[in-house]
Amino acid sequence: MTDTDGSGTKYSKIANSLIQRIQSGEFPPGSKLPSLRRICSLEECNLSTAVEAFGILQERGFILGRERSGFFVIPRLESLTEYKLEKPVRVPNPGVPDEVSSLLSELADPGFVSFGAAVPDDQYLPFAALQKAYKESLKDPMLYKYADTAGVFELRKKIAVRSSGRERRVSPDEVFITLGCSEAAYTALRLATKPGDKVAVESPLHFILYQILSKLKVQAIEIPTNPYTGLDLGSYESVIKKESPKILVTIPTFSNPSGSLMPLDAKKELLKISARHGVEILEDDIYGELQHSPGPRPSSLLSLDKDRIVTQVSSLSKSVSPGLRIGWMISGKARIEKARSQRLAESIALPTLPQMAAAFFIGSLSHERHLRDFRRKLSGSVLSFADSFLEYFPKGTNVPIPKGGFLLWIELPKGKDSRILRFQAAKKKISLVPGNLFSLSGKYINHFRINAGIERGPRAQSAIQTLGKIAREI
Repeated sequence: MTDTDGSGTKYSKIANSLIQRIQSGEFPPGSKLPSLRRICSLEECNLSTAVEAFGILQERGFILGRERSGFFVIPRLESLTEYKLEKPVRVPNPGVPDEVSSLLSELADPGFVSFGAAVPDDQYLPFAALQKAYKESLKDPMLYKYADTAGVFELRKKIAVRSSGRERRVSPDEVFITLGCSEAAYTALRLATKPGDKVAVESPLHFILYQILSKLKVQAIEIPTNPYTGLDLGSYESVIKKESPKILVTIPTFSNPSGSLMPLDAKKELLKISARHGVEILEDDIYGELQHSPGPRPSSLLSLDKDRIVTQVSSLSKSVSPGLRIGWMISGKARIEKARSQRLAESIALPTLPQMAAAFFIGSLSHERHLRDFRRKLSGSVLSFADSFLEYFPKGTNVPIPKGGFLLWIELPKGKDSRILRFQAAKKKISLVPGNLFSLSGKYINHFRINAGIERGPRAQSAIQTLGKIAREI
């Protein structure tokens, strides 16, 4: 059945016509649509009408815009209504599979084609700009002193400005610098929970966060998600009423592993539900600035949080450089003071130089240029890799196309086991992350995550063909 809009407006008619042409195969997956000006000429409409029409196609998941390149058809995107949600699952004692250690060893091996590691390829990193930032920082005499326990003030100030929204203004005193996002998440959860507390988590969820929950000895309750729109709010509210969780852990903007993006209205509703029931939210926003379409980034939960129930964690590891080890927690001043006290007892302060270099870089013209270029390249890379996996993998393989980030959450046909795929791939020096690591209840056996932020070239293409051959045989 053709997906059409019943509205009689000019832009809806143009949108419906383009949808029919996409569904008929006239514009195949990965192909470029006519430009906006070409549409204006063909349809005898003004530019704003053409923009509205393309907006409908983007909202429905038919196309993605690439900055300075145009609009492209997304490969085989399923209807949202066809996705069936699982039921919430309670996991009293979250543990982490032993295979995580061996997997991490593979990810660190340069001999592997690293589809497994969720880090951008070196070609995407702003080496020259970061070298300049380090060089300038070396001139500052503050470099040779202890940084503030919460982090270099100028860095906290710039993060506060970038993180503020209409509903919540963030001050530097609400920012706590950490060694990456994982330490930020561990710090936030350690301060928000005690052993035995119930923690609601979206599922699937990054396995490092499960490691943190395991170390803190809390009870995890998995909430189902949609791979396009994120957390299922009905299931979440049901769990709140039955289990009374202390906090929710969620990645609402380009989730790891699924890449899902919670719509703005759903984010607002999530905040209302949580505030109404007194449930705090830990928002991981590490991919939040990596949207594929031109324009402003999607709103974070923090920026919409008028009730101040959100603690946000993030870092520069995905958007700038993993080697900087610059992460942060944004929370109320009382929690920041507790974090300060803990650090004083453990290490006093973090190294000053990386913080000063990051402060020099963030918000500079070089930073903004890097992000614009990075987003554009990621959009093309994600579409290209998705198309290749669909080409070489068995019929029935599903590859939801994310609107940001660089991860693909691939679903194999029923009966296929991604654990077998992973072990067979490792023999061929190819790494990937099997889906079972993103759940504590045995789900996602026929899913796996890959990094579409690695270099596109003959080596990666050959690896995909090899993976496809293995997938057909298992």
